Amino acid sequence: MTQQHSPKNAPIWYDLTEHLTHDLTNHQPLTAIDINERVIAYGDGFFSTMAVVNGEVNWLHYHQKRCEISAKNLQLKINLTFIINQLCYFAKQIKHGMLKLVICRQNQAVRGYGFINTNAHVWLKVMPSELPTVQAMAQQVIVQPYADSRCLSQQIPVLPPNLAGLKLLNAQAQALAHAELLAYQRYQPSLIDGLVKDMCGNWVEGTFCNVFYQLKSDKIQWFTPPVAISGVNGVMRQVFMDKIKQNQKLVVERRLQDADFNDLSAMFFCNAVRGVIPIERFYLTDERILSLDLPNFERFLG
Repeated sequence: MTQQHSPKNAPIWYDLTEHLTHDLTNHQPLTAIDINERVIAYGDGFFSTMAVVNGEVNWLHYHQKRCEISAKNLQLKINLTFIINQLCYFAKQIKHGMLKLVICRQNQAVRGYGFINTNAHVWLKVMPSELPTVQAMAQQVIVQPYADSRCLSQQIPVLPPNLAGLKLLNAQAQALAHAELLAYQRYQPSLIDGLVKDMCGNWVEGTFCNVFYQLKSDKIQWFTPPVAISGVNGVMRQVFMDKIKQNQKLVVERRLQDADFNDLSAMFFCNAVRGVIPIERFYLTDERILSLDLPNFERFLG
């Protein structure tokens, strides 16, 4: 995590760790971290990436809840009130862009993987951008143009209950899956994301998005794969589930398996920065192409 002198709108890292008990009045850029930090050695922590629109963090409450649950499950001590205040401060400063919050365990007075205290490092990457072109109001669902997707061969691991659903820094399987997607995109540029399986053979999520789908046998009901043993419980995933519930409907958590592709009628990906991406064509592992219906988001979100 190094920062060089760069032009306007370049990302800058800030270390919030030393200011957890008092106001941070002088925001000094972070220029480097020690190679021995646990974030490098073990990826011992989690992160959350947020869109900033008109000086507000989009879906701040959901990111706050993610931080609360992640810190508890990973046994990390953080001052969440301070962190949220800093997110709001930087959002107002850049007005539009992204914030990436990284929370990692501090080095310990023991060797190896173990730890004897819960002290955490808190780092923030601030990424200004120009005015967003899709929408200019915070707390709204961004609907992107439709795109294509495909099945990938890289699998993601099954995790213990206290780790499942978290956005962990240790994400080697996701890195390999996204590299596979990039290889396909060289000759299929319309691909926006790829669908990945867990080690149990269930299709769980994209390489950087969650997935929702409908079946021909029930075109009213929306489904999303469960993330109880693998995958990430994304912020936008939870936003959608709550919004649909507010409209007296439910998203059913249901496993997605190979046999379901014969019944697949609609699909979209989503994450907290990009919003939702409807899928028009879906490429199966045998290179068959499914033409899918495009969702009417106004109808099922209200």
